[in-house]
Amino acid sequence: MGYNLFQRPAYAGLENQRKNEEFLIMKLSKVLLGSLFAAAMLGLFAGCAEKEDENDMLKVSGSKCTIDYTNESATDYSRGFTSLKTKHYDAVCKISNETTKNKDSGDGVMGYIFAISQNDDKTYNFGLAGVRNNNGTVQAYVSYFSNVGAKYLNSGNNFSDINGVKIGDAGCIATEHDITKAALGSTSWKTLKTNAGKSFDVWINVVANDGTSTGRTGDAGSYTVSFYNSDPLRTTSALGSDTTYGEGAPSEIASYTVPASDTGLTAMTKLDLGFYANVYGSSTLKGTWELSDIEGEGEPVEYED
Repeated sequence: MGYNLFQRPAYAGLENQRKNEEFLIMKLSKVLLGSLFAAAMLGLFAGCAEKEDENDMLKVSGSKCTIDYTNESATDYSRGFTSLKTKHYDAVCKISNETTKNKDSGDGVMGYIFAISQNDDKTYNFGLAGVRNNNGTVQAYVSYFSNVGAKYLNSGNNFSDINGVKIGDAGCIATEHDITKAALGSTSWKTLKTNAGKSFDVWINVVANDGTSTGRTGDAGSYTVSFYNSDPLRTTSALGSDTTYGEGAPSEIASYTVPASDTGLTAMTKLDLGFYANVYGSSTLKGTWELSDIEGEGEPVEYED
């Protein structure tokens, strides 16, 4: 058989194969480097996002939360705010508090947050029902906040706007509707129980109203917030609408309405729920939160950092 001038020797084919492999390795390296760079940038931007509960005060597991936190500062508050990953209409929240030392105004506030939403500029709107042990007297308040800066959910002695201006100070664009003070006139705190000693349990029943369903007949978009000294035995239908209370259910101690004009809602809406704590200076706040009859979704999950 004669030699074909146009037939490439075997080693040429191997050479081409080697070059092809080098080319593929080079392309894969570029893709991997690009992916690593993108991941690093995402991490950078994620790191720039404001973190809820930046003081790491609140320990959330499903529908439960605990706190055992000491504020070393003698003058400043230490605050924690955390929301849940899934959205809900509402729930009952049992708050159990153990006071480490009885004193005027107590060790701090344990709060149940509801109707949490965010605006386009990432500021927060939410309702807050808080309780504290004021030297053996259990007190409660309800407020609705709008346009609170994410950075100031935890820092400072009060909620502030996106510019860091505290609510109540001149020029603040965040607002608070102090619903208990509007009802009581002279104080923001409603007495729920006296002679409580160093511990108490309170149940806070938040109901998102749709205007027509059983137990939800308030104006659509409003919320009814009621306080109890024992379990209200609440049950809601599978559709998350009709709400009833079991035989022998206790009477509410106090009840307040967050109006639709505050929330801006026109219907019962699934929004976030959450937990809040404000530990006063040189104090330790200990207690637990537990949600029940959670409506509109499965059991909640804590946001990932």
